[in-house]
Amino acid sequence: MKAKKQFFALLVLMFFVTGSGIGQKTGFSADGGLDRLNWSERNYQVLNQLIADYGSNGPRYDKQNPPYAVFDWDQTCAHFDVEEAMMRYQMFHLLFKLTKEQFKGLLKDDINGITTLSAEDRKVKLADLNADLTADYNFLYDNFSGMSGTMSLADIKKTNQYKDFIAKLSFLSDGYSATRGIGIEYSYAWVLSLFAGYTTREVKSMAREAISCELADQLSRQTLQSPAGFKSKAGVVSSSYHSGLRVFPEMQNLFATLMKNGIEVYIVSASFKPVVTVFSGIGAFGYNLPAAHVIGMELDTAKDGRILPGYKSGWVKTVRYGKVEAINRVIKQGLGRTSDPLFGAGDSDGDYEMLTGFPGMKLSLIWNRVKGGDIGRLCKQAVDEMNNPNPRYILQGRNENTGLAIPGSSTILFGKSEPRLL
Repeated sequence: MKAKKQFFALLVLMFFVTGSGIGQKTGFSADGGLDRLNWSERNYQVLNQLIADYGSNGPRYDKQNPPYAVFDWDQTCAHFDVEEAMMRYQMFHLLFKLTKEQFKGLLKDDINGITTLSAEDRKVKLADLNADLTADYNFLYDNFSGMSGTMSLADIKKTNQYKDFIAKLSFLSDGYSATRGIGIEYSYAWVLSLFAGYTTREVKSMAREAISCELADQLSRQTLQSPAGFKSKAGVVSSSYHSGLRVFPEMQNLFATLMKNGIEVYIVSASFKPVVTVFSGIGAFGYNLPAAHVIGMELDTAKDGRILPGYKSGWVKTVRYGKVEAINRVIKQGLGRTSDPLFGAGDSDGDYEMLTGFPGMKLSLIWNRVKGGDIGRLCKQAVDEMNNPNPRYILQGRNENTGLAIPGSSTILFGKSEPRLL
């Protein structure tokens, strides 16, 4: 079964890399610009003009200070979220190297003075969730053959403790992100601590397996629910997620075209750096970006190379303004670049500061997820600028049911059939 799924993943990857729409092509267009693919006509023209103006053959190219572009990764360079997919793969297969004490140590009953999660129209106490997760993990640790027990994965999956564990771990992670006062700066770093005990090489190996499986999986919305009638402190909770990952041929071609024209490409992601380097790496899934050009979340490691359950000391959390700080530290200070990024791309509030915080940035691409908030205001500005010959923001649509870009600025949300602009 695993071999069949990996083979199907390869077919899916080939399908997307070689172009999935009628009339799509691969390689570069004759003039060195972008392939047409499924860009909106306006975005295609604006992006090509930017490359023509600031690329190595353009009048505004600065050889002494080459231009560079910065990209968010999840939902921007690829469809759906690789870090969430990685967490599910690890969780479903119980790929943990945490001791009982280490796992319990990750669960805080009070975070920034917050003791409850706001979810499902009710308050859920952190202490209750943590007690249930600790009890579940202890059972799994003692009984699963992949830890210190004898039960197979197939058998352990039948237990109420397993079902309760995966539902509540997912619920906890989502709840951290959604609860005011905790938020994504905490949750995005916290979920990475589940890699503790692994080496970076082992995490990368796991990432290849997870990404391949997700590329082969159908795009769907799934719900995890803890078992009814199972005695617990927090009771029944549920958590929903989108399954399946897809590559964007448009972004693969944009990477290649920028680099061919002397514009350097950097990823600035809120996901774990080693995971993103696997997905974006040379000879991997079609993006062909050197690992040194990936900036992301990082964890502390022990002298033996094993990951510790703590965020990397002295490193920024690459979320919201942390992305700006990371660009300043790694690219501007580290590489001695005096200019701001030429171009940026993102999709969510987590990218807002990166797309607005550099006065010298000429153009920003936003993948339209029909969101409000900070990113929603930028989407509105992009719509207002649609007739501007030199827009600051452009908006690209997609079909979330297929994971494909569509040649316009409107998006078809998952489970819907009609496109929406704002």
